[in-house]
Amino acid sequence: MFRLLLLMLPLISVSLEARQIDVVAGWNKPPYIVTSDNSGFEIELAEKILARLGHSINPIYVPFGRTLRQLKSGRADIVLTVNLSHEISAEYLTDEYVTYQNSAISLASRQLNLHSVDDLKNYTVLAFQTARRVLGADFANATGEHRGYLEIADQGRQVRMLLLGSVDIAVMDRNIFSWLRSQLPPAQQKDVRIHNLFKQTTYRAAIADKGLREGFNRELKAMMKDGQYQMLADKYRLAITPDSGDYSNKASSIFPGTAARNNEHVSANMLIRQQRSY
Repeated sequence: MFRLLLLMLPLISVSLEARQIDVVAGWNKPPYIVTSDNSGFEIELAEKILARLGHSINPIYVPFGRTLRQLKSGRADIVLTVNLSHEISAEYLTDEYVTYQNSAISLASRQLNLHSVDDLKNYTVLAFQTARRVLGADFANATGEHRGYLEIADQGRQVRMLLLGSVDIAVMDRNIFSWLRSQLPPAQQKDVRIHNLFKQTTYRAAIADKGLREGFNRELKAMMKDGQYQMLADKYRLAITPDSGDYSNKASSIFPGTAARNNEHVSANMLIRQQRSY
């Protein structure tokens, strides 16, 4: 009996420490964050990591620009999709767990050719919230005094405004654009041109509790090693992950058949065919 109790002690310890973890993420940005059913690559990854630690997840969604406030005010245990460019101490950041490939996207009918971020000064630009902070000094300088530049939290609105011709360029992650455009009626899924002006942006989670942060990193590495991480990336058809190399040298699974060049034409039919496999 005494030996049995000793064997059960670790399980008792885990169950006593198990709790619901408040995880803050930005508004809807599939395939990474899907607010309607608490899914998406980042939410499911956090949920799986926490489950391996004996915890459950309580997702909380706020505008992307306000996510870190929740951690600083003590209203969140974990904040997703942050990095060193945000106003957060490096000691709170986990290992990298996801990579975004942001691009400038225009309507193909406009026949725009962009060769550097400086070219954005000539057009109206609608970007995701915090874009100036995460896309580098050149982008910040190019848009700093630009009256035709705006950042918004609702990335679905970015897509709609671009396809309606209300703005010249949307700056956002390619996977997010693809997913959101696929939800529109086919007649609205106009051909677009992808301008590859930015490097990859890798993101981490911010966790104030040292023990939870170390556990997150440990289980993240374990999932990468045992294949669970890749299975989740494949589920959401992510073209890039922290270990998959430079996106510009790979054909995109979201934009099949595109070449690795600066201004790529992507037809609506290509996207419709690809999205039918989801």
